[in-house]
Order: sequence, then structure tokens, then C-alpha cells
Amino acid sequence: MGQRALLAEFGSAAEVLAFHRHLSAKPLTGQLEAIPAARTVLLSFRTRLQAQEAQRQLRRIRLRPGAPEEGREVELRVHYDGADLETAAQHLGRSVQGLIDWHSSTRWMGAFGGFAPGFTYCLPEQLVAKRRLRKSDLAAAVPRLQTPRTEVPAGAVGLAGEFSAAYPRSSPGGWQLIGTTDAPLWDINRAEPALIRPGDTVRYRPVPERITVSSGTQTGLPAVPASDVVLEVLTPGPQTLLQDLGRPGHGELGVPRSGAADLQALRQANQLVGNPEEAVGFETLYGGLELAVQQTSILSVTGAETSLTIITPAAPATSNMASGSTGQPEQTREVPLRAPFLIYAGERLRLSTPSRGLRNYVAVSGGVAAPAVLGSAATDLLSGLGPKPVSAGQRFALVGAPSGFVGIADVARTALPEPGVPATLRFVPGPRDEWFAAKHGNPGLEALQSLTWEVSADSNRIGLRCTGPGGGQDSAAAPGVAAGSSSGTVTEPPIMRTQEGELPSEPVVRGAIQVPPSGQPVVFLADHPVTGGYPVIGVVVSEDLGLAAQLPPGTELRFRAVDPLTLDAL
Repeated sequence: MGQRALLAEFGSAAEVLAFHRHLSAKPLTGQLEAIPAARTVLLSFRTRLQAQEAQRQLRRIRLRPGAPEEGREVELRVHYDGADLETAAQHLGRSVQGLIDWHSSTRWMGAFGGFAPGFTYCLPEQLVAKRRLRKSDLAAAVPRLQTPRTEVPAGAVGLAGEFSAAYPRSSPGGWQLIGTTDAPLWDINRAEPALIRPGDTVRYRPVPERITVSSGTQTGLPAVPASDVVLEVLTPGPQTLLQDLGRPGHGELGVPRSGAADLQALRQANQLVGNPEEAVGFETLYGGLELAVQQTSILSVTGAETSLTIITPAAPATSNMASGSTGQPEQTREVPLRAPFLIYAGERLRLSTPSRGLRNYVAVSGGVAAPAVLGSAATDLLSGLGPKPVSAGQRFALVGAPSGFVGIADVARTALPEPGVPATLRFVPGPRDEWFAAKHGNPGLEALQSLTWEVSADSNRIGLRCTGPGGGQDSAAAPGVAAGSSSGTVTEPPIMRTQEGELPSEPVVRGAIQVPPSGQPVVFLADHPVTGGYPVIGVVVSEDLGLAAQLPPGTELRFRAVDPLTLDAL
């Protein structure tokens, strides 16, 4: 899966759990993370060569699935009021009451986390210990929705495939919803934030009363003493977030790495002002950010092509009435992009709308102080972890003293889209490119590379949505129907699947190119879910992820398959 990750596939959850336990206890050289899912385990590594060597080692591992680890018993109160209750019952060949009786009488077991923090995929207990699943074992399989909902409410209980789970917070999702629970599925203040962990037994208890759920939100920032304030946000622009390099290593909990969408640009900004690469800075979208500085500071701005203006306030008039002095007017000066600059107490920094690119990164020498969640102050918009988006009037202190070593950065600038020229993202085919292959060749890969796509306005930090023929803003509507077509004219998806059925949920990485039934690809970015249920046709190379994060809506886009080691075109 891309350059530094492997996907190991198995026949059952029992084999997955055994393999995951083994590699958690005895990690391979360079192994960063092992994330289990329905039939697969994702292994990520520090380097491409370590991933390549691990591929040879993995083929020699032989394990016998043992009994699952003993966990706790967790009871969830459920009011069976889901929007898809009747549809799900029909899929199972049961009455609505029959579905409720089956769901609430079954002993479910937490198999793996994914999709979002606290979202734990649960299997019927009798399926967990099986080495191979037969078709008869999947009689209780419920298909995902053809078109995922853009918002599923917090506390929703759903079915997908052979799994049952509850949504810890409001998020997009394609599961069939059968009820609602008020259980606190994710609480960062607990020693174990996830209520349901792999190995736990889950019981759903039906209750007649309706359940009200409050969705969790990002944390606010503590007040900063006036004497410590260095920066104040006057205007945050369309969106400004606190970001660092993210929180890797928590994929088992359903927590993505997150962090800066353009990691390269944040690293460069921090290096220019003498900060550690992982220091917290501002990520701002479409410019418009204006900061006031209350102590003389060293700043740098990287990322999108924009102009930087420092405003010096007007000097007050003198008290000498005879002189006729009215004071000095407000003054402005331009400062360079991608270079450190001084800004004095009382001055303001304003970022204009970018002429190329989308996101800018502002670093201040000493690093912005912000509380960490799971080791990071990054704002994760999908998971709801980290601080809320920055608002006007917020004030910030520094972590440490400003550095005297500024102006040196060994991180190259992020490539930005050229006006009027389609941007190109290089990718490594797989792991599920066979879902789009024919007897001779791979028409799916050919379509991905031969078509010119357009970046949709629906894109965000979770994913870059690409529209092609038959796409457009309504491309999330029923697959196969041309967008905006009042006559319902049927068109083929631009990328056609040649393999039928549903893909069991499996882990994904940043840069994964997922293809839903509509055939319109989505490139996962910083806040992507840990697992996904649509096949990944390829993974954008790490060298191009910064460019992907800098593509504004309307940008034309091409994809090119390359070798993962040499990056030469295939």
C-alpha cells in the first residue's frame, strides 16, 4: 500500500487477531504501526527498504489462531429507532422485531477499531474464532449504503457486512442505521478513551425510551495570562487551525495521525525560525489571517503563494498644539515568504488570498503553546480531537524562548499548482487495483490516468474529491446517474469495477485513492479515517502529498502510476 506500508490479508478475524498480536509483541525492523481490520492488517515502516524487506519476512510467518484475549463485558442501551431498521430487516429476511431480538440476544465481540476514535467493529462471538468463513456464516451480512450519508448522528447504532458498531460522534458514514445509544463511546479523559476495546464482549440492551446524545467537540484553549501573550488573532480568515506533525501510533484506537495537511510546509516554517520540526504553528486556508504581536517576535510563513503585509499602527498626535502635529499615519511594509522576519510589538501581520496554492503555515520562534491530546496539539476535524478552529480574539503564548538560529531550512518548498496547467499526482498502484482489472489489462488504472479530473469544492482535510465525466457537485448522488440530470440519464462510472461484492473494511493510509461505486476517486488527506470500505486503486507518493493539500477547488488534475522505489513512470 504505497511506498512504506504493506497490507497482509487473511481468511478470518481469528487469523487477523493472531497475526496482530504476534507483530505487536515482536515488531519487524522499522515497523511503526500495526492496524488490524476485518480481514487485513496494515503495517507501516520508516523507510521503503524496510517495507520491502518486511514483505519477504511476512510470507514466512505461520501462526495458529488462539482463543481471543479475555476482555470486559460492556452493555449498551439501545433504542431501536434507526432510519434503516426496516431495510436492514428485509436484507436479513426477518421482521423488524426479529432483527431487534437477534441483535440484542447476540454476544458481540470487539474485533478492531477504525474509522473514528471509539468506533469499534464488533463481530458475533461465534464468528471470531473461525479460521475460515463460509457463505452460510455471512447470512447476517447487511450491505453498506450505495451512497454514504454525509452526516450520521452521534450514538447511531448500525450494521454493515457481518459487523455491528456505534458512532461515537457525528460523521459521514455508509452503515445501515438501526438504533441509538447514549453510551460514552469515546472519552479522552478516561485512562482507556475507547469504551469498547478489541476482545471486549458487547451486549445491546433494548430500551423503549428515546435517547438523546450530545456529540463531542474539540477542546477549547485555556486562557493565557496577559503577561505571557505574544500573539493575538484579529481575523482567522475562512479557517485557521493549530497544527503540528500529528499523533502517529494510535491507529488501533481509530485515531488517524492528522497534523498539518502540508507537512513539508510546516516543517520548513519551523526550521526557518529555529524551532523543532514538530512545533505547533498555524495552518490557514485561503489567506485572510491577521495576527497582532504584543512582543517583538520572529515569524515565517510558508506554503501557498501569497503576499505578507506588516502594518505599523498610526503614531498618536503630540501634545504640542502649536506645532500642528497630527501624528504619523499607519504604515505598511511587505515581508518575504519562506524567510524569517522580525515583527515588533504592536504591529500586525496580514496574509492575502493566495495566488497559487491553498494553505499557508505560520511559525513563530519559540513555538505556539497549546494543550496536547494523545501527544499532539493538532486539530483533527474528522475525529474531533485537538483544539477547536482558531477564532478572533484568541491569544497565544510561546512554549519556549525564541531561537537565535534562524534562516536555515533543509526542507524543500512544496510544489504548487501552475495556473492553467493540470497538476499531476504520482501514485503507486494497489493494493486493490485488481478490483478494476479485466482479463487483459486494467481499464480502471487506465481510466484513472487517461482522464483529466477536477478538484471538487467538497474537498477538505479529510479527502480530495475528484470529479470526472458524469461528475460535478452532485456526483455523490446515485451512482451511474449523470450529475444534474433531470431525466435520470444513466452513464457509466468513469472508473468501473470489474469485481462484484463489498470489500470488508480495511486500514488505509494518507494518499490512498479510494474509488466508491460512483467511480469518482477520493484522495485521502491528513484527517482521513483509519479504515475504509471502498477499494483503494493506488496510493499517492509521499513526495506529492504536499501538492495534493495545496490544490484549490476547480484545479484540473492528472494521475500517473510510478514505481514505489524509483518513482519512474510505469
